[in-house]
This record gives sequence, C-alpha cells and structure tokens, in this order.
Amino acid sequence: MAGALNGHFEMPQTFAAVTIDLTATNMWQLEGCENVDAKVATIAGMAVPAQGQVTVQGDERLIWGGRDRYYLTTSRTDLTDGDGVYATDQTYGKTQLLISGEDARALLARGLPLDISAGQFAIGEVQHSHINHIGVSVIRNNDVGGQPQFEVWVMRGFAKSLTEFLVHSAETLR
Repeated sequence: MAGALNGHFEMPQTFAAVTIDLTATNMWQLEGCENVDAKVATIAGMAVPAQGQVTVQGDERLIWGGRDRYYLTTSRTDLTDGDGVYATDQTYGKTQLLISGEDARALLARGLPLDISAGQFAIGEVQHSHINHIGVSVIRNNDVGGQPQFEVWVMRGFAKSLTEFLVHSAETLR
C-alpha cells in the first residue's frame, strides 16, 4: 500500500525513548444524517461506542468520530452504503501514525493542546484536536511493553508536515 510518507521517511523512526511508526488498516467512515447508531452497529457488527470512545471486536475497531459519524478500521474492503448510512473509504485519505514509548506523552505534548496524562486520557478514548495546527484524531491504544501507545490520524496531505514536526521534536527529547 503506497502511503503519504513513502520516499520521505523510513519507518519506524526510533529515538531514545519513543518510536514513530505507521499502521495500515482499511478505514471506513460511516455516517448519516441522523439517528444512525443502530444502522452503523448492523453494518459494523458491533456496538457503537459512546462519545469519545472506541469499541473493539477482534481485529476491528469502531471509533466515535462525532455526531452520527464513526470510523471502522478493518480488513474488510467491501462496505457499501445502506439504509441512510454512507460508507466512505478513507484508507488512502488518512495516515495512521503510532507513537509509543516512555516519551510518547512528552512528544505529543510538544504540539497537542490536550491533557493526555494517564489519569486524563484513558485507554480506548479518542479526541479530535490538532498538533502544531494540523488537525488530528488521537486514540489511546493499549500499552505496549508497559509503555503508552497513541494512534494519531492525519489527513494524507498533512502527513509529511506532521511527521517532520514529530521527528524533529523527538530528536530533542533526550
């Protein structure tokens, strides 16, 4: 799968206490005009998450994206519109970065105006914000090796700029 960072960065980028990597799953935006929760649950085959939350079932995740909007990360490639729900393939439209390690929070704090401390941003939560004035969605994933991991989604056209900011910031952490 060709990505927005091909030819710009070798991944993963590893520093003293933080790693920046990519994840590549199919991503579908599921949305409708109103009251789409039951319909999205049927299409996704899982319960819709509460506001700011993520539902996980096996290798698939349903992520809250806003009122009547969800994102499904999956290996499925064949979702279609149905019954007032519009399925839009976002696989090539968004870059999915993984930020993990002891300094993951410190790195993100360089440009993210959210409190992502352990007590404030729990595993399974999602926040929509910006890093260095670039719109992002940030998901708190399960810890990896006892260290925090965050998933940062950015529109493809901003992926290189955001990654440059993160790499330069990571180089100055230790």
